[in-house]
Amino acid sequence: MTVGGLSAFEHRVTYDEEAGRDRWEVRIVNAWVRATLPRLLASVAPGPVIDAGCGEQPFRELVESQARRYVGMDPVQNSRHSVDVLGDLENVPPASPRYQLVLCTEVLEHVADIDRSFAGLRRLTASGGYVVLTVPFMYPVHMEPFDFRRLTEYGIAHLAAAHGFDVVSVERLGRAADGLATLLEDTSVLPATRSPYDRVKARALRIAKSWLVSYLDSPSFSRHVTVNSHYYLSNGVVLRAR
Repeated sequence: MTVGGLSAFEHRVTYDEEAGRDRWEVRIVNAWVRATLPRLLASVAPGPVIDAGCGEQPFRELVESQARRYVGMDPVQNSRHSVDVLGDLENVPPASPRYQLVLCTEVLEHVADIDRSFAGLRRLTASGGYVVLTVPFMYPVHMEPFDFRRLTEYGIAHLAAAHGFDVVSVERLGRAADGLATLLEDTSVLPATRSPYDRVKARALRIAKSWLVSYLDSPSFSRHVTVNSHYYLSNGVVLRAR
């Protein structure tokens, strides 16, 4: 992964509500991290929290609100020059400081070598400490060309066991409707030619798509029915270092 290439991307400053195709992923990741992180911090020994792949540090305020020192780690410096550790998970030195809690959100799909990255997470985590991570399962390609994989809960469990972690919990984040809405919002409909028919058809499909996205995002979609599916947007995972 090239530092120069990564520096060209604008990273998320906040996980507040967003528009566009990201809004369902942002919503579920934000809710899960805010429910999970304070509970774990209350159970571990005092000390700093490192955010591996922190970008613009959207969860810094949450960590600091729990009276913990926030340490940002990223391959590139951010716009506020608040990254403390310049480096990536694939190259964490063996003698690195160990943390009782490591935060790693929406990062692992972008690392070139997933095994080296899990080894890096283990080097950062004190024995008995926790990793709080999210990683997409079903999500459009993004940050091209640095988008390398999607992981299931079983793939995460396999990697965790191979690198000295036990899985404390895995939660499938996002309803079927969230996944459908994300895919539809990412879809563009354009006329194939400049003919009136093609333009009218494209416009009609865009209107239909917009209506369906709004319906999927409303409480009306799941009223009176139970909707089950094997797809979901993201994994919310807590690991414990052996």
